Amino acid sequence: MLNQGYLKELLSDKERANFARGRDPSQGPPKPPSPVRTIQMIIGGGDDTVINHVKFTSTHKLKQTVAHERYDDLDDSIIFDKSDTNGLSFPHYNALVITLRIADTDVKRIMVDDGSGRCIVHPRVLMQMRLENKIIPLCITLMGFNNAVEWISGEIVLPVLAGGVTLETTFHIMNQENAYNTIIGRPWIHAMRAVPSSFYQVIKFPTPWGIFNVQGEPCTAQE
Repeated sequence: MLNQGYLKELLSDKERANFARGRDPSQGPPKPPSPVRTIQMIIGGGDDTVINHVKFTSTHKLKQTVAHERYDDLDDSIIFDKSDTNGLSFPHYNALVITLRIADTDVKRIMVDDGSGRCIVHPRVLMQMRLENKIIPLCITLMGFNNAVEWISGEIVLPVLAGGVTLETTFHIMNQENAYNTIIGRPWIHAMRAVPSSFYQVIKFPTPWGIFNVQGEPCTAQE
């Protein structure tokens, strides 16, 4: 009957806007296609202790009102509470490590690092994704927290899908051995209006269908 123009006066402003856009938030985000491949490998060694102690959040309750120009009618809040600790063992000192769909591939072992001003990917990951020909050669340096200089050999722009939202993201390519396939930094975190918590092992962000959660991967001996 809604499609015939009846009963629309019973909808809220937000529901009317969603109906006009042909989107029902109660149905959740659209189901993504199956991945072409999954990257699960751990690249190599590295000093995990140093990496894991880059950033931790140890708040018991954090509430942040989320505003996003793409979702002007969104008035939800991002909240971390006791329910987010289900299944976690305390104390823990694990980094927040997640899986995301990058291009057509499910990439595991992605560290979320809001202390990083870049999104980093290892060249071996791009080889497995068969995207070497998409790399843009680039030679710049990055300065780490310990003032060590790291070289960037190129960059690549890839779509990152999370919660039904696709964001074109620039990754810089660093041929440095570490325990993670990719590092997601502030460019993606801020663009998604995301709030990560290593303490609760989850990252949350707004979507047209409400707040979406990406849970951290189970910890391993390396973390």
